[in-house]
Amino acid sequence: MSISPNDRLRSPVDGGFTLLETLLALAMVITLLFVMTRVFDDLVDARRRMERSASIVEGATSALELLARAADTVVASSDSGEAGVVGDATSLLITRSGVATSRLSRAGSDVSPLFDKHGIELGFRNGGFEVKDGDGGAWSTLIPEVFAVRFRYHDGTSWAGTWDSSASGLPVAIECAIWTTPWPENLRPAWIPDAEDEGAIEDDSEDLFPDDAIATEFGSDADDPFFGSPTFLTADDPTPRPDHVRVVAIIDAIPGSEPGEEGEVRP
Repeated sequence: MSISPNDRLRSPVDGGFTLLETLLALAMVITLLFVMTRVFDDLVDARRRMERSASIVEGATSALELLARAADTVVASSDSGEAGVVGDATSLLITRSGVATSRLSRAGSDVSPLFDKHGIELGFRNGGFEVKDGDGGAWSTLIPEVFAVRFRYHDGTSWAGTWDSSASGLPVAIECAIWTTPWPENLRPAWIPDAEDEGAIEDDSEDLFPDDAIATEFGSDADDPFFGSPTFLTADDPTPRPDHVRVVAIIDAIPGSEPGEEGEVRP
């Protein structure tokens, strides 16, 4: 039997893959899986960020709307004669006249839910913005993580950081500002609880690493924010623009005069 030249050139492995081709195919599959994994992780992170952002916006909207509704029917004193508006920079207790819906579900309650003076508390707690029903309810979280919260009270002339309606009557307006993102340039709110303590901790850490040792190890750079001390701003200082803010007016509010002044007015 004669063998043609083409048969002599044909290899027994012509119908399979060479080792090089197999390695190249394997490398392409691994690269494709890596890219797909990265894309999937990016999609999961993007979804998580969107859900967190939506949760923050929804919580802030609910908090500010709750404050606005309470301000529409706010009263200067509660049923027990206590102040109807008591607050500082981080918390606010506001009593309103209306329907206490939390009492509708209570079996055997002898207190009418209609036209009742009902209090709610709003404020910064546990690193978030929380609300509490003043009629024996528990704290619930509206915004899980916030950087700062500030309440201010207008007396008709200027903003005040605290208020007590039993002594000052109702404020003309109440402002609620919420920051959900950190401030730039290492700025901190001094009115947030433990803010100054955190700064003290950072200052104490400098004793463990003296300035000379830091300068020797890393070089001196006074402008480097990593080594800079935080700057604390008070509630009266100009602050970065809030992420969410609402100013609610108190209808027909007449702030009271200081005790002993002539012409003292109480709502």
